[in-house]
Amino acid sequence: MWRSLRVRLALISMLVSGLAIAGLGLVSWHLMMRAVRESTDVRLEGVAGRLIRDVNPWADEESMGELYDANHRDEISEGLLAISARDFFEGERIIGSAGWSEAMEEALPEGFPFPDPAPVRRPDPRRRGGGPPGGPEGRGGPPPDEFGDPPPEGRDGPPPEGPEGPGAPGPGARMIEYTDAIVEGQPWRFISVQERGYGILAGMQFSKANPGLDHLRRGLLLGAPIGVFLVGFGGWLVAERAMRPLRRLTETARQVSARALDARMPEDPHSDPEIEKLTGVLNAMMSRIEVAFAHANRFSADVSHELKTPIAVMQAEIETALRECEAGGREESAMVVLLGELGRLKSIIASLLLLSRADVGHLIQKRDAVDLSDELEAIAEDAEILSDQAGVTFTSEIASGLRVAGDAILLRQALLNLLGNGVKFNTEEGFVRMTANRAGEHVRMVVENSGPGIAEEDREKIFERFFRGDRSRSREVDGFGLGLSLAKVIVEGHGGTLALEEATPEVTRFVVVLPTA
Repeated sequence: MWRSLRVRLALISMLVSGLAIAGLGLVSWHLMMRAVRESTDVRLEGVAGRLIRDVNPWADEESMGELYDANHRDEISEGLLAISARDFFEGERIIGSAGWSEAMEEALPEGFPFPDPAPVRRPDPRRRGGGPPGGPEGRGGPPPDEFGDPPPEGRDGPPPEGPEGPGAPGPGARMIEYTDAIVEGQPWRFISVQERGYGILAGMQFSKANPGLDHLRRGLLLGAPIGVFLVGFGGWLVAERAMRPLRRLTETARQVSARALDARMPEDPHSDPEIEKLTGVLNAMMSRIEVAFAHANRFSADVSHELKTPIAVMQAEIETALRECEAGGREESAMVVLLGELGRLKSIIASLLLLSRADVGHLIQKRDAVDLSDELEAIAEDAEILSDQAGVTFTSEIASGLRVAGDAILLRQALLNLLGNGVKFNTEEGFVRMTANRAGEHVRMVVENSGPGIAEEDREKIFERFFRGDRSRSREVDGFGLGLSLAKVIVEGHGGTLALEEATPEVTRFVVVLPTA
């Protein structure tokens, strides 16, 4: 499956689109988070800026609580906002807080917030007999700038001179710091605003301050896989459409055989130029193969046919000369040898003629009902005679009522070839067995024999024409390497199969399966 071009194209498109979607999603998320953070910073700076502006030297927990309640009651009660006001003149004393917790203090990074390094001296409420608001003179009292010294330079006058020149933070200048922290598993954004020795710490929870973030995050996490799947499905469809012409070529090429060399690849004028060019090249190649195969087959058939007459004449002349020559003489021995070799030549020519007919699909020229049980009984008698001559034991077990459709003569020849091989390539006092029975809608015949076995490297070649294994290439064993190949084409011509099932030093087993009539 993974080697399929369609699958690989779909996976590649999914990978590329997934990386593109992931990259785009990360960039979009980063830009959006930066915008959200900037918006949150603006909100926090507004909250802290108003509080640092309203804090006064007489601020206490009660007055700060009233200030929080007046401006940010809902946000604090919902857990969206947390505020802590501090006085850095007395060791970072907490004036008042709302929504603040110890978990926030522990979550803040070390060193945050930085205290005002050089706070200005604040007015002393005890000078000029005044007092803080809410004292004996009543809440409100005189305005703050009636007490103490005038405002420090740098607040109402020109910009203060800082430690590093004009424009640098001078004494009492406002200092603002931001930081992020995780409080009890939730992301928070904190701001620290310090001025005149006072500090305001304010924090805002991201998820509550921006409720759309969770929806957007879920949308991205859900939409990205769906998008990748849709792109992969689209890549599969594109690959399917692109591979359609190749599948047609494959199906046509699968139909090409020695019996159907006239098949051609379908030409589609609407196909891609590359596919159209490939189709033309394959069709031209098939035409050349068809012509060459026809010439070779015609040559084989013509030669086999033309050799029959001269061989028959030679055989008649040799037999006549053999009858006329002196018995026991040298001429008689020579004639006997020539007659034997001529018989071998006739057998080879007959086999080649059958194979050439099989190549063009004309081997099985009749389909008669064959009583295979009777044919096998007759074959078994011939095999028993051959076995007695070779000194091996032959046994058979044939079921009755086995019937097939085909050519009885060719089937007899194929089975005799198998039994002849079992007798020839055997051991002394060996055995040959033949069994035949019905197996569903088929007839199953098994021919097995003892013998030296077949070498591992020869088992795939034994059905090739003129192939003879190392143990059978001696002229002491009659044969020329066409018996098994001829038996195979005869069996396959009848719609069956012939296979080597086992080839060990103990037993060699061939199995023939034919469809029943």
